[in-house]
Amino acid sequence: MNQRSYNNENNQCELSYELLHLLKWLLEHESSTLKKIIARAVRSGLREQLSTNNPLNGMNSESIQNSIIDFLDLLDFLLHEAISDNSLRKALEQNLMPAVHKIDSNVCDRATVQGSLDKTTDHLEHFPNANAKELLYKELLKRWKPSKKKIQN
Repeated sequence: MNQRSYNNENNQCELSYELLHLLKWLLEHESSTLKKIIARAVRSGLREQLSTNNPLNGMNSESIQNSIIDFLDLLDFLLHEAISDNSLRKALEQNLMPAVHKIDSNVCDRATVQGSLDKTTDHLEHFPNANAKELLYKELLKRWKPSKKKIQN
C-alpha cells in the first residue's frame, strides 16, 4: 500500500488515506452489498467453519494478523486498480490515448503520466470543449522532473 506499513515489533499497522476513505465509503454507501457478500460467504461454507469448537481452526495471532493485512492489501490493490481503470476509461472516452502512447516512458514515469491524465480528464469534465491533447501535455510539463541522467542529445 502507498502509505501503509506493518511493524512486527509493536504490532502496529498504518493504512493509507485512500484505503480509509474506501472503508468509510463502503460503510456509508455499500452496506447492503457487504451484507450480500457476507450472506454468500455463509451459504458457501463460512457457517460450518464458524460452528466448529475452535472458530479460528488453530490459527495463531500472527496468522490472524497476516489474514487481516492480506485483506487490507487486497482492498488497497483493488482500489488502485479501479482508480487506474477509471482514468483509462475517461482517457479513452476523451480520445487521449493516442497522445498518451506518444509519451516516452523513459522520460516520464507511470505516476507522472497517470497524475497528468487524471488532472486532464477531470478538467475536461468541466470544460468539454478544451483541447484535450494540449491540456495533457501542459499537465505533463507541470509534473515532469527531468534528471540529468535522462537528458538525451
